[in-house]
Amino acid sequence: MATCRRSWSDIPSELAGLVLLRLPAHSDGIRFAAVCRQWCISAKQQHLPPPLPWFILPGGTFFSLPHSASFQIPNGAEFHSSCGEWLVFSGDYTCSLVNTTTKVTLALPDLDEFDLIDEPDEVINGHSIAYTLLDQNKTISIYKLIVCSGLLVAAIVDLGDLQTLAFCRPGGDLWFVSALGCDRSLEDIIHHEGKLYTADGWRNLYVIDVEEDSESSTLIMSRTECIINGPPFPFKQLPHCLIISHEYLVESRGALLLVRGTFFADKEWESGPRVSRIEFEVFEANLQLLQWVQMTSVGMIGLCLSGQEVPSLSACLSTR
Repeated sequence: MATCRRSWSDIPSELAGLVLLRLPAHSDGIRFAAVCRQWCISAKQQHLPPPLPWFILPGGTFFSLPHSASFQIPNGAEFHSSCGEWLVFSGDYTCSLVNTTTKVTLALPDLDEFDLIDEPDEVINGHSIAYTLLDQNKTISIYKLIVCSGLLVAAIVDLGDLQTLAFCRPGGDLWFVSALGCDRSLEDIIHHEGKLYTADGWRNLYVIDVEEDSESSTLIMSRTECIINGPPFPFKQLPHCLIISHEYLVESRGALLLVRGTFFADKEWESGPRVSRIEFEVFEANLQLLQWVQMTSVGMIGLCLSGQEVPSLSACLSTR
């Protein structure tokens, strides 16, 4: 009697999704989606918990949990941060990306090679972008970097006294620096549902469109629009207490959130300021009504999906 062989792709999508939820490692999820088209569709339909973290040893070796697979940091590079499945490394004047799953390395332009990007003179809602002369003797320092696609990398950067946005193509020769941040404090940047957003310290939310000029093959900012104006936060002041705030843009289950963390530090502590408590306020961006909606309750899982880390007090102090 002939035996009927069934394909792995015949597993119902609901059952395949339950299997995926039991795979804790990010690399397992990538391999799961690569099995067949049906499993790839099932993977996209799941709201997955954040993957388990990686361990980095002082010698520069990364270990993936729960497996024992490891790889070494590129020679002469220092770990900077992470963005999804990409690890960001930097050297004296170099920056590169390493994919945690495929181990592919992408070189970014040298940090001393940059130019002003072609951009509108004003934000669409009327705020002027002050023109700034770039000091060519300075070197870009990356504050936060995100991978928008295989063709575009965006970052908040420090360049002398200027904190602003910069863009590049992996494998390209130049960073293209914006003048948007010269008169406002940029807090965070995120790529959400195919669009690039950035927020400043006043809860203003900007949407940025970056394109390639067909004639010169350089990057240009074709649109800079402030789509949500943030009302001022209540001013808090306590005696003998240092208060520092920071904003984070995070994505949780398809929603774009602004999380404001307020750090309260005791200034009288013998070894310096010590954080005594942290308060969080969460706002959801209503992109139809173009306004922030404060959330009165939010699950910890929703916040963890962002992949963001709360900075230390010293990190907060260094950014102000």
